[in-house]
Amino acid sequence: MFKRKFVEILSETKVFQGMTREELKTISKHCKRINFEKGEVLIGIDQEPPGFFIVIHGRLKVMLPQHVAGRKEQRISAVNLNVLHEGDCFGEYSLIEKTRTTASVVAEEPGEALKIPSADFDRVLADDRMAKIIYQNILQILIKRLRKKESELDLVLLAA
Repeated sequence: MFKRKFVEILSETKVFQGMTREELKTISKHCKRINFEKGEVLIGIDQEPPGFFIVIHGRLKVMLPQHVAGRKEQRISAVNLNVLHEGDCFGEYSLIEKTRTTASVVAEEPGEALKIPSADFDRVLADDRMAKIIYQNILQILIKRLRKKESELDLVLLAA
């Protein structure tokens, strides 16, 4: 029953749209439910990719912190890149690029997320059909995020 709930959550997530029920069941076997508290760092900048996350409920911010431990340089202030809500995903950049994380994700309020650990996400992507659907959906999500940022930048430039 608990895994059935995972299938329901996955079926309502943009990244997994177009998957069969059986494929969603396969993916659900790799999911872990995690709880987070306000201020908790789910992904820290410059770490090995912990996995792919889907927000069940709560609000998180994607950010570049003012200072990163172990580095001399620091920003004038933290830079907020995005706010994530129910159904949003994160962690995909470093998983796709096979690099360390380039931003932090911090909880702005308590909530829950599904996590697919990095190695398990790679196992899911080993299936060509599922990989094609996931990559296509992630690309659409990234394009939508980019267009939103372009629009925000345009508003800033128009106001100047």
